[in-house]
Amino acid sequence: MGARGRLSLRLLSELPALVSGRRRYYRVSGESMSPMLASGELLAIEVSRDRKPEKGQIVVVRDPERPGKTLVKRVRSRGDTTFAVGSDAPDQGRDSRHFGSLSLDALIGRVTWVWSRRRGLERIEPRADG
Repeated sequence: MGARGRLSLRLLSELPALVSGRRRYYRVSGESMSPMLASGELLAIEVSRDRKPEKGQIVVVRDPERPGKTLVKRVRSRGDTTFAVGSDAPDQGRDSRHFGSLSLDALIGRVTWVWSRRRGLERIEPRADG
């Protein structure tokens, strides 16, 4: 099977999660997660319901300072009821260094896939160094 066929199968496997609301899509804006994620890339996230984020995961969270806005960040640490997020390029964005730890209610979901013309479709795994 060629690359185009594999891509079609991957996208097809995402369809049930999208229809059921367990999957959402976001577009990266800005360079705070560079070089891992670039502005304009499309992210598929697994919506988190009663699930704590793990250190090293890339997540989408509600911006605590700008209602209605979201942030894409990496989980740096986690407590029982809170977690801290950081930018991969810390000079490019706001994160827990600026607004403190977030409550679990701020978590929208974890990034599972990224797509762009430059890289195609790629599964995202947590980084061990968080």
